[in-house]
Amino acid sequence: MITVRRFWRLLVSTIISVLLVTACFAVFPQFGLRSAAASTILPASNMEYSNGTITSSYSPLSIWYDWVNISGTQLLYYALYTDPEYPYPVPIANIIGQHFSLADGTEVFIASALSELEVYRDLNGDGIPQTNGGSGENELLYYMYSNMSEGYSMTPIQKTTNDEVPHYCWSFTYQNAYAYLQSATERVGVIARMFLEHLTLNYDFSVNGNTTNLKTSFDIGKVINLEILEPAQFSSFDGLSLALLYATATYTTTSFSTSVNGQPYNSATANTEVEAEIAEVEVEGVKAYDFVFGGNYSLHTATDRETHQTSIETFEAKAQALPIAGLPTIYTPTVRSISFFEDQLNLTGLFGGSWPKINAKYESSSLIYRICFPAWDGMQIEHDPVFIGYVFSNQEIPEIPIVIIILPIMVTASLILTAIKKRKHFTFSL
Repeated sequence: MITVRRFWRLLVSTIISVLLVTACFAVFPQFGLRSAAASTILPASNMEYSNGTITSSYSPLSIWYDWVNISGTQLLYYALYTDPEYPYPVPIANIIGQHFSLADGTEVFIASALSELEVYRDLNGDGIPQTNGGSGENELLYYMYSNMSEGYSMTPIQKTTNDEVPHYCWSFTYQNAYAYLQSATERVGVIARMFLEHLTLNYDFSVNGNTTNLKTSFDIGKVINLEILEPAQFSSFDGLSLALLYATATYTTTSFSTSVNGQPYNSATANTEVEAEIAEVEVEGVKAYDFVFGGNYSLHTATDRETHQTSIETFEAKAQALPIAGLPTIYTPTVRSISFFEDQLNLTGLFGGSWPKINAKYESSSLIYRICFPAWDGMQIEHDPVFIGYVFSNQEIPEIPIVIIILPIMVTASLILTAIKKRKHFTFSL
């Protein structure tokens, strides 16, 4: 003999358990949910999105982080900064990485970090710097070491919806970023000092089905307060081009390969540069990630002194994959933008499981690439390359958050239990 109340409680509990299990498998099929809630690095990693500051008790450097955790994929952005009153210059460093799983449960983490700004003279007009020894004059002239700014500002993550697809947008701006030039081929010290009016990085991340899109817009302000220290080495930026040098880091639980324009390419073993339209990362033969290059960029030309109007012209951006052997000899062996964040890039702490330690050496990057702006002259540039991730391979992942599925279930169950309490005088025998 059991009471009606006990019977209905047992029935409702069973229904709830079945529905919850079904809901979980509907949202996270074929693999166990790898929750980032266990992270010991980020203070709010269990949230859909969050941002804030990571400080250290033994360092004056702070890290601004942005975190998105949706549809089984996590996106992480770090920006290094200090208080503007800090007396010593600190290199500007940023890194963005994405963690996701393929359909068979294979986990992948791919990061991209801006390493250097480079200045070149496009002698042959192909838009990209030629640096191979013995194949003509070296077009890469200087690299621009960018130090800390006079100020900074952050725009926290804003969630919007476009055609029913959620977008997560944020930005980080360095104001009056200090920089200096050094020769790309010989150590002759600092040859010029300057400020970039600003250096703004904007991000727009979205997930649509099994595809993620990361739009990485950036705005590099014009050169101001230029001070030439070695006139024999440098006179002006007139007629010169700008390139952004990036290194990547790829980690997965199985083998992976990289290609450029559909052909195998690995910066660690390649011996020639390749003009790039698209670079791909494949894991066990399955496409996992695309770096989409090219497109147009905007150049803000000089302001008219009479009208104070700035002209905006559009040019085609170029990209180039390059081997480690193609790096100027003056470069250090490590990627600064990665090395600054090694302690906070503990992948095991971020995503659970067992991951190797992030390696910040150039030799570990299977893809090193340049984004090139043939027309520059020291003026403001705006550009927005796109990175595409293929989450869960070809498997569609519902965009409805699990909490939305569970909430109606819990509300319904609560109503049933409330009704049971009102009928507590009835009994039922079996």
